[in-house]
Amino acid sequence: MGEEDALRFLADRFKATQKEVLMGIGDDSAVLKLRDKTCLVASTDTLVEGVHFRAETQTPRQLGKKAVCVAVSDIGAMGAVPRYLLCSLGCRGAGAGEFIEEFSRGVEDGCREFDVSLVGGNLSESQTIFVNMTALGEVVGDDMVLRSGAAEGDGIYVTGTLGDSALGLRILSSDPGIDGGEIAVSRHIEPTPRLAVGRMVAERGIATSMIDISDGLFCDLEKLTSERGLGAEVNLGSLPLSRCFLSLSARFCEDVYLLAVSGGEDYELLFTSPEDKRIAVDEVSRLCGVAISKIGSVTGGRGVRFFDEGGEEVFYDTGGFEHFC
Repeated sequence: MGEEDALRFLADRFKATQKEVLMGIGDDSAVLKLRDKTCLVASTDTLVEGVHFRAETQTPRQLGKKAVCVAVSDIGAMGAVPRYLLCSLGCRGAGAGEFIEEFSRGVEDGCREFDVSLVGGNLSESQTIFVNMTALGEVVGDDMVLRSGAAEGDGIYVTGTLGDSALGLRILSSDPGIDGGEIAVSRHIEPTPRLAVGRMVAERGIATSMIDISDGLFCDLEKLTSERGLGAEVNLGSLPLSRCFLSLSARFCEDVYLLAVSGGEDYELLFTSPEDKRIAVDEVSRLCGVAISKIGSVTGGRGVRFFDEGGEEVFYDTGGFEHFC
């Protein structure tokens, strides 16, 4: 059973029946109606040593900041505003005091940057370092953007650049001193959640579906389209790639496009929008100071298909990162 199979199993097993539950298991966050049109948005993420990070390449302070970034990114992907955090931390007994102090500094950095408050949590001794961060936010129900709203003919858009985090991980793992690799390493250690973009495309009714890219473009785009029996066509030549990625990625992989679409942990926003909203998308990009690139279109057929700049289809047999596989 892979991660997606496990999630489908849990979603079927724990279907919420309360009318206040507008979205349960299956999206970036759960959504609960509180009062009038205001909704509570809740999400939780776990970072585990040896799976999501290596203690020898990431300081406790960097880990604390990244845990906040990852948590609030899920809230932003719903078009919501993050407000509060709950954090559970497990670390080794030896040196625990110093670790917790440095980790807390990183959490403080994130709270200050994204205007959220840590309001509770739990501490435990563990031989494997782990962090579980729960984020709570709010959104007006009419502004909420789910994963399941894409329609045939919608354009597919992505913020920022792709593949930098995956490249950064490879640099840290094999050649941390390489010249020019600092940007990619930074994108891996400290991702940038696109909260302003997510809020604006939601408020303005621009996005029909949205997700933050954690498991890779290929995998996460399939999540957006498959729920409604749709597919997607992506132009590889339209993928936004940074100068750092273009100059260094070939040293670490044979197919740089494959790394860009399957590497994961970009935490950029991936969303769909009707073709007549293209000018509105460009306006959001201008106002937020964040590049937003159209990379393809939603199609009626199932599956995500990639095409090179000459129009030839390119076949990939991997969809991105998935636990339990």
